[in-house]
Amino acid sequence: MKPWDPHVLPYKHITAAKKNLLNLSPPAVLFLGFALLIAIGTVLLKLPIASHSETSWLQSIFTATSAVTVTGLVLLDTGTHFTLFGQIVIALLIQAGGLGFMTFAIVAAVSLGAKLGIGQQVVVQEAFNQTNLEKVSYIAKYVLIYSLFIELTGFILLVLTWFNELGLSTAIHQAFFYTISAFNNAGFALSSNSLTPYFNNLSINLVITALVIIGGIGFLVLIDIKKQKSWHKLNVNTKIVLLSTFIINLCAFTLIWILEVKSPATLGQLSISDQALTAWFQAVSPRTAGFNTVPIEELTQATTTLMILLMYIGGGSLSTASGQKLALLLFS
Repeated sequence: MKPWDPHVLPYKHITAAKKNLLNLSPPAVLFLGFALLIAIGTVLLKLPIASHSETSWLQSIFTATSAVTVTGLVLLDTGTHFTLFGQIVIALLIQAGGLGFMTFAIVAAVSLGAKLGIGQQVVVQEAFNQTNLEKVSYIAKYVLIYSLFIELTGFILLVLTWFNELGLSTAIHQAFFYTISAFNNAGFALSSNSLTPYFNNLSINLVITALVIIGGIGFLVLIDIKKQKSWHKLNVNTKIVLLSTFIINLCAFTLIWILEVKSPATLGQLSISDQALTAWFQAVSPRTAGFNTVPIEELTQATTTLMILLMYIGGGSLSTASGQKLALLLFS
């Protein structure tokens, strides 16, 4: 890029900057998009109304980055340090990061009748790992439709579960945050103990794990299931993701139960049904989310090692999950 020349009209500098931006590679454009999202989140979390006490710039950028990348690591207790405003900001960052800002951009552009240029088409195809632009638009629309439906269902179920215990307003607050955090596989919690108080709550355990699994298998799988409606007609990727998810979760569930059943600090003193429920939750959550219903520090070394392996595996392609993608892991 040429240095700034004060004798050149300002609009020419703007045009030159725009050309340089358009010349960026698709990965660079995506990187800048996420960087901008993180920057906006950082500023919002730094505002006085976002927290009960002062938040440093380092803490703000760490939290924003963790939310956008659906990592789930925190420096501050999300439930006690941040205000309702701050928690909503974190939830929206998780949603934007989990679904991808490109999804929102594509749907907005298509809805308004805008046509994408060649450079924009390449960026979009790179973001969705698809070569067919029409298919990308189709996928983007269904990503938002499915996400809204699934999250709304999870939200309603959690509100109904928490209503008697917490009251309507708090139930809505908790359900809103945990639905987004679970479906986007982020693992952010409103308590430093995560979900340990609800280790024996059947509804919360099943809803949260269902959201985690559905978000983790990927939208291509969900679209294929809706379209084909028959196991024999599903494409190979869908079958691989569904089978591997089932097998991995079942094996992890069995191993965690065996490894922890004699430990009084985790499963040892629970009833058989509570042992099964807790083992199931801990089998599903580490691979893509990060919630826990037992104290992590009390787990045996063998279980901790297993959880590390589960974290590495990750979820399906074009999903909200992190880690290695299932298809890549199986065929690498």
